[in-house]
Amino acid sequence: MTTIGFLGFGEASFNIADGLREEGMTGIRAFDAAWQTPPAAAMIADRAEAAGVALDPSAAALIAAVDIVVCSISANAAVPVAREVAPLLRSGQVYVDLNSAGPDTKLAVERLIPKGVAFVDVAVMGTVPGNRHRVPMLASGAGAAAFAAFGNAFGMAITALDGPAGKASASKMFRSIFMKGYVMLLLEAVVAGRKFGIEEDVLASIGQSLGVADFRATASDLMCRAVIHAERREHEMAEVVATLDSLGVDATMSVAGREKLEWCVRQGFREHFGGKPPADFQDIFAALQT
Repeated sequence: MTTIGFLGFGEASFNIADGLREEGMTGIRAFDAAWQTPPAAAMIADRAEAAGVALDPSAAALIAAVDIVVCSISANAAVPVAREVAPLLRSGQVYVDLNSAGPDTKLAVERLIPKGVAFVDVAVMGTVPGNRHRVPMLASGAGAAAFAAFGNAFGMAITALDGPAGKASASKMFRSIFMKGYVMLLLEAVVAGRKFGIEEDVLASIGQSLGVADFRATASDLMCRAVIHAERREHEMAEVVATLDSLGVDATMSVAGREKLEWCVRQGFREHFGGKPPADFQDIFAALQT
């Protein structure tokens, strides 16, 4: 039986693992560097118990116990972590980079992976909470077809692309220019609207213009998750900016999105809410640094 383990057990890993468990997958394992560090330790333990996931005490223990290693951490840590765990990998394993990093980073990770280990560049093309393991994913690289066949047998929605690693992440990256910038625009609009007590009116007006049913609920969910994951997303947008610069493409909007995410980090939203998205975007105002 092919086994899978998550290197990093944050929101994405938890939701995917929980969905796979419901599909009948057994033997799922995980390791997170914060598993013994409060307050993250309690959240990781609760997630693991809810998803029926066995927590390993080290990356070495995890890698020794599974066939497929899924790395799901911050984009800026993808290369350092790959460098650290590469000597632990064995021939025949599959190393899946699920991080929201750019193609240059994915290729840098692939170069660290030893021969005999199939590398997969995966780009998550939607929101994991709600979709969980069924969130659309693109995969490229030597192990893409094998990983897609394995995951799709348990209800995942992985599309294996022909071509080398980097192709999947490039698609995700250029989508992020819109999606992350869009959410930051929403946040800026309601923060400004709050000054006049019209933030709800602003959202309602935007929803009418876009013709989106129940836009408030969608916008609230997007903003609540964005402020919690701002640091990770800031790193992702830094990757976008670097890639656009390397391609000679103007990055004005991407730079603005990154700077707004940096502002979110300075507000301390993640600490204020204990790492969990607030229930409603109105809760964000109480945490604003004035």
